[in-house]
Amino acid sequence: MLRSTIARLPLFNSTRCYSTRVCSFDKFKQIVQNPLANTILVDVREPSELADYAVPGAINVPYKTSPQSFSLPAPQFKTEFGVVKPEPTKHLVFFCQKGIRARNAEEVANANGYNDTEVYEGSMSEWLEKGGRDIK
Repeated sequence: MLRSTIARLPLFNSTRCYSTRVCSFDKFKQIVQNPLANTILVDVREPSELADYAVPGAINVPYKTSPQSFSLPAPQFKTEFGVVKPEPTKHLVFFCQKGIRARNAEEVANANGYNDTEVYEGSMSEWLEKGGRDIK
């Protein structure tokens, strides 16, 4: 109970307070099925975890091995992850296996000027449980 309460508290750094917005399964499904130019799905699982399933259209920015990825300069981000670093004006939806790394990655992004962010808390556990593997 305490862990779930703490997980919903706003995130703080020395100058800002962040409150995680939660993306539901239905909203995540809508984004996967109908990608929007301004929305980027950010999978923060490790590359080895993608072997089982990768969400169509998502970029992979592993949090465990690169926790400060969104603080990297754009050229280094592209070199490290093979994709262009998203502009801070983009809407980012973070997910992982169970939602924990996604929250941490979102906090780093928020601290680096990304203010339009959400976390799909159900992440891959819920996505696959609800048939996400078959959603195109």
